[in-house]
Amino acid sequence: MYFGERVALIPRIHTYAALATFVNLMVYAVAGLAPTSSPAPVIWEMPFHMEPGMSDRAVAERVVDLLDLRLARPVHDFNISHDAAGRLTLDFYHANGRHRVTVLDRGQRLRVIATRAGFAQYLSTLHVTTAAFHSGDWRLQVWPWYNEFAMWALVAMLATGAWMVAKRRGRPGMARRTHWIAAWTALPVLAIFAFTAVQMSHRGWWAPIAALNALHRARGGWLAPLASVQLMVLGATGFYLWFRSSADRRTGAIVLAAGTLAAGGLIVSMRW
Repeated sequence: MYFGERVALIPRIHTYAALATFVNLMVYAVAGLAPTSSPAPVIWEMPFHMEPGMSDRAVAERVVDLLDLRLARPVHDFNISHDAAGRLTLDFYHANGRHRVTVLDRGQRLRVIATRAGFAQYLSTLHVTTAAFHSGDWRLQVWPWYNEFAMWALVAMLATGAWMVAKRRGRPGMARRTHWIAAWTALPVLAIFAFTAVQMSHRGWWAPIAALNALHRARGGWLAPLASVQLMVLGATGFYLWFRSSADRRTGAIVLAAGTLAAGGLIVSMRW
């Protein structure tokens, strides 16, 4: 393979990585803009039957089945506690929100406080799940694997994008110029988020840089919304530039369709 052919592969790697993970990248963008406030909880009581001698964990497993909280599996020890009155209390966080359950009347009734996350908050929760996350629901296990792939695809896109920004100066067209300027401004910001995302997903690889991790986790600051807007601009202009390219349109469409069906299908199926 000639050097020129190898160089020509770099834009294709950049394009196909973006198309394969386009849905995930937009989830990353939404995560930076997701509201921090939660809607008012819904409270209700319902009958329950706790058999004599049932362990707290057995009760928790039955409650998860009764409320159909598939994304709250597996049940962990920190989900189970007792309040000041000695009543069993269960606290389940999951992608769609939170369910707090108190077992009343010696196991004959449940009091449920359910807070449903808005769609943006739901996507924000999915944003932080990578391969280090383990769920009892197969969908919420496949999603982290794909999200992990998207994280590394973003790293590859930053590397190939930096090369293209340096080599392709002054190319004509408003869309290309906008994409090029957005890439210049976004590279350092997105590099911080990509670097810290890898570190937070694989904590044992190297010592964390506390200041950078704090920037990634910060809520209410300016950096996360800036990165979100930059991702959206790069996604929109990059999508337009790819669609105009007849050479890569057919193959890119296959890659985009596969990624959209995989990621989008998981997102829709897990939202109830």
